[in-house]
Amino acid sequence: MSDVKRKLLPILVMVGKIALTLVMITVMTVLLLVAAAVITLRRMPGAGMSDVVADSFFAQASLWAQIAGFIGGTLLSWMLFEKRRGWRLGFEPNRALRKTIGGLLFGSALIGLSVLGIWLVGGVAFTRLPGSGDQLPALIGGLCLFIGVAVNEELFARGYLQGLAKREYGAGWGIAISTIVFALLHAKNPGMWSSVMPLLNLLLAGLLFGLCREYSGSLWLPIGLHVSWNFIQGCVFGFDVSGMPLTSVFTAEPLGSSYVSGGAFGAEGSILTTIVLVLSVGMLYNYYQRKHILRLTSARRNHL
Repeated sequence: MSDVKRKLLPILVMVGKIALTLVMITVMTVLLLVAAAVITLRRMPGAGMSDVVADSFFAQASLWAQIAGFIGGTLLSWMLFEKRRGWRLGFEPNRALRKTIGGLLFGSALIGLSVLGIWLVGGVAFTRLPGSGDQLPALIGGLCLFIGVAVNEELFARGYLQGLAKREYGAGWGIAISTIVFALLHAKNPGMWSSVMPLLNLLLAGLLFGLCREYSGSLWLPIGLHVSWNFIQGCVFGFDVSGMPLTSVFTAEPLGSSYVSGGAFGAEGSILTTIVLVLSVGMLYNYYQRKHILRLTSARRNHL
Protein backbone atom coordinates (compact mmCIF):
# COMPACT_ATOMS: atom_id res chain seq x y z
CA MET A 1 0.00 0.00 0.00
CA SER A 2 1.40 3.42 -1.00
CA ASP A 3 2.03 6.17 1.57
CA VAL A 4 -0.80 8.24 0.08
CA LYS A 5 -3.31 5.41 0.46
CA ARG A 6 -2.04 4.68 3.97
CA LYS A 7 -2.68 8.29 4.97
CA LEU A 8 -6.02 8.57 3.19
CA LEU A 9 -7.52 5.34 4.49
CA PRO A 10 -8.02 6.47 8.14
CA ILE A 11 -9.59 9.71 6.89
CA LEU A 12 -12.00 7.85 4.63
CA VAL A 13 -12.89 5.42 7.43
CA MET A 14 -13.57 8.29 9.83
CA VAL A 15 -15.68 10.17 7.26
CA GLY A 16 -17.59 6.96 6.53
CA LYS A 17 -18.34 6.43 10.22
CA ILE A 18 -19.56 10.01 10.58
CA ALA A 19 -21.74 9.61 7.47
CA LEU A 20 -23.24 6.37 8.80
CA THR A 21 -23.87 8.03 12.14
CA LEU A 22 -25.75 10.85 10.42
CA VAL A 23 -27.80 8.28 8.49
CA MET A 24 -28.72 6.50 11.74
CA ILE A 25 -29.64 9.84 13.33
CA THR A 26 -31.80 10.76 10.33
CA VAL A 27 -33.61 7.41 10.26
CA MET A 28 -34.35 7.50 14.01
CA THR A 29 -35.51 11.12 13.83
CA VAL A 30 -37.82 10.46 10.87
CA LEU A 31 -39.36 7.43 12.59
CA LEU A 32 -40.01 9.48 15.74
CA LEU A 33 -41.46 12.34 13.67
CA VAL A 34 -43.83 9.92 11.95
CA ALA A 35 -44.90 8.58 15.36
CA ALA A 36 -45.47 12.15 16.59
CA ALA A 37 -47.56 12.92 13.50
CA VAL A 38 -49.68 9.79 14.01
CA ILE A 39 -50.31 10.69 17.67
CA THR A 40 -51.22 14.26 16.66
CA LEU A 41 -53.68 13.02 14.02
CA ARG A 42 -55.35 10.78 16.58
CA ARG A 43 -55.69 13.77 18.92
CA MET A 44 -57.21 15.83 16.08
CA PRO A 45 -59.68 13.63 14.13
CA GLY A 46 -60.21 14.90 10.58
CA ALA A 47 -57.15 17.17 10.65
CA GLY A 48 -54.84 17.48 7.65
CA MET A 49 -51.05 17.61 7.59
CA SER A 50 -51.08 21.42 7.60
CA ASP A 51 -53.03 21.27 10.88
CA VAL A 52 -50.54 18.76 12.28
CA VAL A 53 -47.56 20.96 11.41
CA ALA A 54 -49.23 23.98 13.05
CA ASP A 55 -50.14 22.05 16.23
CA SER A 56 -48.18 23.03 19.36
CA PHE A 57 -47.97 19.42 20.55
CA PHE A 58 -46.39 18.34 17.26
CA ALA A 59 -43.97 21.27 17.39
CA GLN A 60 -42.73 20.17 20.83
CA ALA A 61 -42.69 16.52 19.83
CA SER A 62 -40.60 17.42 16.76
CA LEU A 63 -37.95 19.06 18.92
CA TRP A 64 -37.74 16.02 21.18
CA ALA A 65 -37.72 13.69 18.16
CA GLN A 66 -34.60 15.45 16.87
CA ILE A 67 -32.95 15.30 20.29
CA ALA A 68 -33.78 11.61 20.74
CA GLY A 69 -32.70 10.85 17.17
CA PHE A 70 -29.29 12.45 17.70
CA ILE A 71 -28.75 10.70 21.02
CA GLY A 72 -29.96 7.32 19.79
CA GLY A 73 -28.07 7.43 16.49
CA THR A 74 -24.83 8.54 18.14
CA LEU A 75 -25.00 5.88 20.86
CA LEU A 76 -25.80 3.17 18.31
CA SER A 77 -22.89 4.17 16.09
CA TRP A 78 -20.47 4.22 19.04
CA MET A 79 -21.62 0.81 20.25
CA LEU A 80 -21.32 -0.71 16.76
CA PHE A 81 -17.96 0.74 15.73
CA GLU A 82 -16.09 2.21 18.70
CA LYS A 83 -16.95 0.55 22.01
CA ARG A 84 -14.57 -2.37 21.47
CA ARG A 85 -11.77 0.03 20.49
CA GLY A 86 -11.55 1.17 24.09
CA TRP A 87 -12.31 4.89 24.02
CA ARG A 88 -15.30 6.34 25.86
CA LEU A 89 -17.91 8.96 25.06
CA GLY A 90 -17.38 10.91 28.28
CA PHE A 91 -20.04 9.87 30.76
CA GLU A 92 -17.59 8.65 33.40
CA PRO A 93 -19.15 8.80 36.89
CA ASN A 94 -16.00 10.21 38.54
CA ARG A 95 -16.93 13.63 40.02
CA ALA A 96 -19.88 13.85 37.61
CA LEU A 97 -22.03 16.00 39.93
CA ARG A 98 -19.15 18.30 40.83
CA LYS A 99 -18.22 18.84 37.18
CA THR A 100 -21.84 19.43 36.16
CA ILE A 101 -22.35 22.03 38.89
CA GLY A 102 -19.05 23.64 37.91
CA GLY A 103 -20.26 23.84 34.32
CA LEU A 104 -23.61 25.32 35.38
CA LEU A 105 -21.85 28.04 37.41
CA PHE A 106 -19.30 28.71 34.67
CA GLY A 107 -21.99 29.04 32.00
CA SER A 108 -24.13 31.29 34.24
CA ALA A 109 -21.17 33.61 34.83
CA LEU A 110 -20.25 33.81 31.14
CA ILE A 111 -23.73 34.54 29.80
CA GLY A 112 -24.32 36.94 32.70
CA LEU A 113 -21.19 38.90 31.76
CA SER A 114 -22.19 38.91 28.08
CA VAL A 115 -25.68 40.21 28.82
CA LEU A 116 -24.32 42.79 31.29
CA GLY A 117 -21.90 44.06 28.66
CA ILE A 118 -24.64 44.34 26.01
CA TRP A 119 -26.89 46.21 28.46
CA LEU A 120 -24.14 48.59 29.65
CA VAL A 121 -23.37 49.77 26.11
CA GLY A 122 -27.07 50.26 25.34
CA GLY A 123 -27.56 47.26 23.10
CA VAL A 124 -30.68 45.96 24.85
CA ALA A 125 -33.59 47.08 27.00
CA PHE A 126 -35.28 44.68 29.44
CA THR A 127 -38.93 44.54 30.43
CA ARG A 128 -40.15 42.44 33.36
CA LEU A 129 -42.95 40.17 32.19
CA PRO A 130 -45.95 39.78 34.53
CA GLY A 131 -46.08 36.38 36.19
CA SER A 132 -48.82 33.94 35.23
CA GLY A 133 -49.87 30.42 36.07
CA ASP A 134 -48.54 29.25 32.69
CA GLN A 135 -45.08 30.78 33.07
CA LEU A 136 -43.56 28.36 35.59
CA PRO A 137 -44.46 25.18 33.65
CA ALA A 138 -43.13 26.86 30.49
CA LEU A 139 -39.86 27.74 32.23
CA ILE A 140 -39.51 24.17 33.53
CA GLY A 141 -40.25 22.93 30.02
CA GLY A 142 -37.56 25.26 28.68
CA LEU A 143 -35.05 23.91 31.20
CA CYS A 144 -35.87 20.32 30.25
CA LEU A 145 -35.53 21.21 26.57
CA PHE A 146 -32.12 22.80 27.10
CA ILE A 147 -30.93 19.78 29.08
CA GLY A 148 -31.94 17.63 26.13
CA VAL A 149 -30.26 19.99 23.65
CA ALA A 150 -27.05 20.08 25.69
CA VAL A 151 -26.85 16.28 26.04
CA ASN A 152 -27.71 15.83 22.37
CA GLU A 153 -25.14 18.31 20.99
CA GLU A 154 -22.36 17.51 23.45
CA LEU A 155 -22.75 13.76 22.97
CA PHE A 156 -22.54 14.06 19.20
CA ALA A 157 -19.94 16.83 18.82
CA ARG A 158 -17.72 16.46 21.89
CA GLY A 159 -18.43 12.85 22.80
CA TYR A 160 -18.43 11.09 19.44
CA LEU A 161 -16.77 13.37 16.86
CA GLN A 162 -14.10 14.74 19.18
CA GLY A 163 -13.37 11.31 20.60
CA LEU A 164 -13.19 9.71 17.15
CA ALA A 165 -10.88 12.36 15.69
CA LYS A 166 -8.72 12.44 18.83
CA ARG A 167 -8.10 8.70 18.65
CA GLU A 168 -6.94 8.95 15.04
CA TYR A 169 -5.15 12.32 14.96
CA GLY A 170 -4.76 13.67 18.49
CA ALA A 171 -6.54 16.09 20.82
CA GLY A 172 -5.97 19.20 18.69
CA TRP A 173 -7.71 17.74 15.64
CA GLY A 174 -10.48 16.36 17.83
CA ILE A 175 -11.26 19.79 19.23
CA ALA A 176 -10.97 21.47 15.80
CA ILE A 177 -13.34 19.05 14.03
CA SER A 178 -15.94 19.10 16.82
CA THR A 179 -15.79 22.92 16.89
CA ILE A 180 -16.45 23.29 13.17
CA VAL A 181 -19.22 20.67 13.05
CA PHE A 182 -20.89 22.19 16.13
CA ALA A 183 -21.10 25.58 14.40
CA LEU A 184 -22.45 24.02 11.20
CA LEU A 185 -25.19 22.21 13.15
CA HIS A 186 -26.74 25.66 13.63
CA ALA A 187 -26.55 26.59 9.94
CA LYS A 188 -30.34 26.71 9.50
CA ASN A 189 -31.12 28.64 12.68
CA PRO A 190 -32.91 31.97 12.19
CA GLY A 191 -30.46 34.87 11.88
CA MET A 192 -27.43 32.59 11.61
CA TRP A 193 -26.12 34.33 8.49
CA SER A 194 -27.34 37.85 9.34
CA SER A 195 -23.71 38.84 10.04
CA VAL A 196 -20.37 37.21 10.70
CA MET A 197 -20.86 37.35 14.49
CA PRO A 198 -23.16 34.29 15.00
CA LEU A 199 -20.75 32.00 13.15
CA LEU A 200 -17.72 33.45 14.95
CA ASN A 201 -19.36 33.09 18.38
CA LEU A 202 -20.53 29.54 17.68
CA LEU A 203 -16.99 28.60 16.70
CA LEU A 204 -15.67 30.17 19.91
CA ALA A 205 -18.37 28.44 21.98
CA GLY A 206 -17.55 25.13 20.30
CA LEU A 207 -13.87 25.67 21.08
CA LEU A 208 -14.72 26.42 24.71
CA PHE A 209 -16.89 23.29 25.00
CA GLY A 210 -14.18 21.22 23.31
CA LEU A 211 -11.52 22.43 25.73
CA CYS A 212 -13.86 21.68 28.65
CA ARG A 213 -14.31 18.14 27.32
CA GLU A 214 -10.59 17.60 26.83
CA TYR A 215 -9.36 19.14 30.08
CA SER A 216 -12.06 17.78 32.40
CA GLY A 217 -11.94 14.30 30.87
CA SER A 218 -15.72 13.98 30.52
CA LEU A 219 -18.86 15.57 29.07
CA TRP A 220 -20.27 16.73 32.41
CA LEU A 221 -18.53 20.11 32.47
CA PRO A 222 -19.49 21.14 28.89
CA ILE A 223 -23.05 19.81 29.37
CA GLY A 224 -23.51 21.92 32.52
CA LEU A 225 -22.03 24.97 30.80
CA HIS A 226 -24.24 24.45 27.75
CA VAL A 227 -27.44 24.10 29.81
CA SER A 228 -26.97 27.24 31.92
CA TRP A 229 -25.76 29.32 28.97
CA ASN A 230 -28.90 28.57 26.94
CA PHE A 231 -31.40 28.61 29.81
CA ILE A 232 -30.32 31.89 31.38
CA GLN A 233 -29.95 33.56 28.00
CA GLY A 234 -33.37 32.49 26.73
CA CYS A 235 -35.63 31.72 29.69
CA VAL A 236 -34.38 34.37 32.12
CA PHE A 237 -33.18 37.35 30.07
CA GLY A 238 -35.48 36.75 27.12
CA PHE A 239 -32.97 36.71 24.26
CA ASP A 240 -33.61 34.46 21.30
CA VAL A 241 -31.34 31.42 21.71
CA SER A 242 -29.54 30.86 18.41
CA GLY A 243 -32.41 32.72 16.77
CA MET A 244 -35.27 30.90 18.57
CA PRO A 245 -37.67 32.71 20.98
CA LEU A 246 -38.78 31.19 24.30
CA THR A 247 -40.98 31.89 27.32
CA SER A 248 -38.90 34.01 29.72
CA VAL A 249 -38.89 36.02 32.95
CA PHE A 250 -37.81 39.19 31.11
CA THR A 251 -38.18 40.23 27.52
CA ALA A 252 -35.14 41.63 25.71
CA GLU A 253 -35.60 44.38 23.10
CA PRO A 254 -32.50 44.77 20.89
CA LEU A 255 -31.36 48.37 20.38
CA GLY A 256 -28.99 49.87 17.85
CA SER A 257 -26.51 47.86 15.82
CA SER A 258 -27.01 44.11 15.62
CA TYR A 259 -23.25 43.73 16.09
CA VAL A 260 -23.78 44.98 19.65
CA SER A 261 -27.28 43.69 20.49
CA GLY A 262 -26.95 40.40 18.63
CA GLY A 263 -30.03 41.19 16.56
CA ALA A 264 -32.23 38.31 15.49
CA PHE A 265 -29.70 35.73 16.68
CA GLY A 266 -29.81 36.87 20.30
CA ALA A 267 -26.89 37.51 22.64
CA GLU A 268 -24.82 34.93 20.76
CA GLY A 269 -24.69 37.36 17.82
CA SER A 270 -23.07 40.20 19.79
CA ILE A 271 -19.45 41.32 19.72
CA LEU A 272 -19.63 41.65 23.52
CA THR A 273 -20.22 37.89 23.67
CA THR A 274 -17.22 37.42 21.38
CA ILE A 275 -15.02 39.25 23.89
CA VAL A 276 -16.35 37.17 26.81
CA LEU A 277 -15.82 33.91 24.91
CA VAL A 278 -12.27 34.81 23.86
CA LEU A 279 -11.38 35.70 27.44
CA SER A 280 -13.01 32.53 28.80
CA VAL A 281 -11.09 30.32 26.34
CA GLY A 282 -7.84 32.00 27.41
CA MET A 283 -8.66 31.69 31.11
CA LEU A 284 -9.66 28.03 30.80
CA TYR A 285 -6.49 27.19 28.87
CA ASN A 286 -4.25 28.96 31.39
CA TYR A 287 -6.05 27.38 34.35
CA TYR A 288 -5.57 23.83 33.12
CA GLN A 289 -2.02 24.52 31.96
CA ARG A 290 -1.09 25.71 35.45
CA LYS A 291 -2.91 22.71 36.94
CA HIS A 292 -0.96 20.38 34.64
CA ILE A 293 2.35 22.00 35.58
CA LEU A 294 1.56 21.72 39.28
CA ARG A 295 0.65 18.06 38.84
CA LEU A 296 3.94 17.34 37.03
CA THR A 297 5.90 19.24 39.69
CA SER A 298 4.22 17.26 42.46
CA ALA A 299 4.87 13.98 40.68
CA ARG A 300 8.57 14.81 40.30
CA ARG A 301 8.86 15.69 43.98
CA ASN A 302 7.22 12.42 44.97
CA HIS A 303 9.57 10.54 42.65
CA LEU A 304 12.58 12.21 44.22
